[in-house]
Amino acid sequence: MGKVGGRDPNAALFDPLLSYDQSNHLLFWLIMLQAHIDDSGWDGKSPVFVLAGYVSTTERWQTFSEEWQHVLSQEKPRALATFKMKHAVQLKNRKSPFYGWSEKDRDNRLVELTKVIKRNVMHGFISVVPIEPYQRIMTGKFNLEALDRPYFLSFFGVMTALLHLTKHLYASDKIEFIFDTQDNESRCVLMKEYERFISLAPNGMKELASGFPRFQKDEDTLPLQAADMIAWHARRYYYDQYAGKDPTKEPSNVFFANLFEPEHDIFDGWTEEKIQQAAIELRKSSWNGTMRNGIAMTLPDPSSLY
Repeated sequence: MGKVGGRDPNAALFDPLLSYDQSNHLLFWLIMLQAHIDDSGWDGKSPVFVLAGYVSTTERWQTFSEEWQHVLSQEKPRALATFKMKHAVQLKNRKSPFYGWSEKDRDNRLVELTKVIKRNVMHGFISVVPIEPYQRIMTGKFNLEALDRPYFLSFFGVMTALLHLTKHLYASDKIEFIFDTQDNESRCVLMKEYERFISLAPNGMKELASGFPRFQKDEDTLPLQAADMIAWHARRYYYDQYAGKDPTKEPSNVFFANLFEPEHDIFDGWTEEKIQQAAIELRKSSWNGTMRNGIAMTLPDPSSLY
């Protein structure tokens, strides 16, 4: 899978946005970090599955929420009760909150929302799993039905990457994981496996996790709406790439180029080789549970994923 990112000439449209306070990228020794995470692409049409979001401090997320709500409440052309990126591209759908908006009005609102993200987040992160090789290698091979879908491995892969980030850059802090509510995934299974996962983490890392992950609705948790925004754009980038287009030339890339900075943020691309390796590691374990073909499985040691 190709590397995400690469700026294009259209990014110049965002020159005022790009002048945000660079102190956002310095180290802040604060009490608590929060990662807000959403998914995109499990719709039967996308070639990739994406988990993505942002990390910041609880204090900054509070400021973010106030600023985000202010932008949503702008009355022209219409105030928005909530934000979902899929609605923002449905200007002719009567059920969309953006119905009847011009592209210019829509883009102006997206620019303002993107500015709120840039002012308040510390790191973005994206995990991308190609669906075809994942299904070929993983689906139907394990007795744990959750492994039939890429969410399960992405869920733990993202947390592993963010624990490493916290350990290396913010060692005096803890990080809390907040995911968008999932209708297709068993929260009971995820929490059970999380307990096993964190117990395998090496000393100095497990202490960084602030309890079990939480699941919340993006209608109620505004930072998850920012996670929705970056997840949609990452999925769209690969959708265009798989369709034979140059994603950096597509109109949506001007936003993506400002939502994610490859030189600073975290990108985790699950290549076919990496999926194969994950399957091999799962087969080596001795947990009570077998693959559908009789081979034992469990989650790999989080210290060995990266």
